[in-house]
Amino acid sequence: MNIFADSEEEDNNPFSGTNHLYASGIAAVADGEDDFIPKGIFVEEEEEDVSEVDSGRDKSAVSHKQDDEVHDESFGASSLTANAPFEPYVSLSMSMANGNAGAALPEDNAVISIPEAGDYKDPWGKHAIGYVIKYQGKEIIRRYSEFDTLRQALIRLLPTIVVPPIPSKHPLIKYFLSPLSVENDSRIIEKRKRMLGSFLNNCHAICEIRDHIVFAKFLNPEYSWKNVLNSPPIVILPMNNLLAPPLNPTKPSPLHLLLPAQTALSRLDPKAHNGSSIELETKFAHLEGYLAKYKQALQPLHRILRQHRLHFRNLSALFSELGAYYNAFSLEGNVITSKLSAAQIKPLSNGIEKIGHGFDVNYVSSEILVEKLLTVLEEPASEILQFLEESQRVLLFRKLKKLQYQIIENTLAKREARIKSLKETQHQLQRLEEALLQNARESPTIAKAVKHRESGNLSENADQIESQNAESEQQNLGPTQSSHTQPPKPRKRDKARRSARSSDMEPHLLTEEERQEEIQRLYKEVEKLNDCFALIKKDMDEVNQSSLRSLSALVEYIDRKWTVMLKDFAKAMVCWLRECLNAWQNARQIVSGIEP
Repeated sequence: MNIFADSEEEDNNPFSGTNHLYASGIAAVADGEDDFIPKGIFVEEEEEDVSEVDSGRDKSAVSHKQDDEVHDESFGASSLTANAPFEPYVSLSMSMANGNAGAALPEDNAVISIPEAGDYKDPWGKHAIGYVIKYQGKEIIRRYSEFDTLRQALIRLLPTIVVPPIPSKHPLIKYFLSPLSVENDSRIIEKRKRMLGSFLNNCHAICEIRDHIVFAKFLNPEYSWKNVLNSPPIVILPMNNLLAPPLNPTKPSPLHLLLPAQTALSRLDPKAHNGSSIELETKFAHLEGYLAKYKQALQPLHRILRQHRLHFRNLSALFSELGAYYNAFSLEGNVITSKLSAAQIKPLSNGIEKIGHGFDVNYVSSEILVEKLLTVLEEPASEILQFLEESQRVLLFRKLKKLQYQIIENTLAKREARIKSLKETQHQLQRLEEALLQNARESPTIAKAVKHRESGNLSENADQIESQNAESEQQNLGPTQSSHTQPPKPRKRDKARRSARSSDMEPHLLTEEERQEEIQRLYKEVEKLNDCFALIKKDMDEVNQSSLRSLSALVEYIDRKWTVMLKDFAKAMVCWLRECLNAWQNARQIVSGIEP
């Protein structure tokens, strides 16, 4: 069973490149969910419609509302060659548009970069969008679906590590409604390049991911990713990580298969002992509370950032419209005035033109600021939100392992208590029997009762011996002879039924044989439970250490990220204010020089 079957669908219109009715899409799609924020985290408020502007200069800037919506590329799963030694890229024609003012510059510490993305064709003539990854002097081309399966594999391979997020996949209906085009959607591709580049660099910064063989193969152009998905260690991953070692799930021991596989936390007792120290539990409680509060505060902040970006876009559209009006008004005076008044009108026209130029500068600077708000605030905030979602998965896995620990510990305690109760009852009955025998020597009535009890035990033993003899005779008979006799009931079924019945009864209501059988059975269970308890205790220690290290690193990363975000935002605001101020200072000088 392919655990990555859902990722086989590609990022665009699946009918692209065919003669299907929907090969070119059927309509444009309005703004949808954020790229980083999966559906359901919070309900986005409806975005305000951008005002339509008649001016040709700003039409392309204000009419394109989908600049922050990322759609998936279209490429069927059948277009890959599973046995090919490398990716079957026949031709790669990069045709990305340049001049994106909001494109973020690569970070100084970026080890991996995605400099290009473009359209390529497979041997069957189908088109897809590939992202060129540059790492250690090599270039690798991967599609979005391959990034998605890489992340899914890392989550299964490293359940105690917070795996960095990637842009979420969009519904399949969007592939039909708005197929992604390299020529027409360059801003969308630029945004996805930034996000996927951030994903790879964040993965490289985590030593557990950086040193993993699957991540190394993803960055190696000699490996076909489809072959990697169909080979170890991915194909030998267990269906449930709770039934495997937490740090190496591809090598489970036989005892791991005996562990309980819980899916809910209803039985978890947070106050019960789970093999961890009080100090360690306090650290995890503090981290969980801190991350939950962080997420609660960041969700409305992300929504506000998006609203502010839209407001700035509307403001830039107004600046563009005002600049167009002032520039047109400055030219009207030159047309309608006579030669005698031209000397008087020219300074006034220059002043009006400078005011229009000031609005033009405001428009251009505001458009750049809008892109900066997207790249330095909104996208990183979305990324942090999904990091916080991923941290909940790690915390949930740890709680499920705690529940395993508690279940095995409680089961072991119950079995040992039952053995102790059976032994105490057996000891008490032996003392009672010795007392009866002692009193029988002194009282004839008690002696008669003891004799009657012994005769009852002898008859019971005789019945058992007779049933055993009958069974042995039945086995010695041939098939012809045994066919005329009624087969006895299987002893194993009777024994299992008797053991199940005896485990539910009080020890003093059982016979001596039943007590002995139950004690022997419980000793075997306790032996297995002790082995499982030692195993889960070791797993719990590994989960605690790895999860604590990963969550602590996440908190440090978020703090550093916010420092960079706020510094970049401050630089963008200062640059915007400086450009606008210079433009209006120049306009003021010209207007002040006009004689009344």
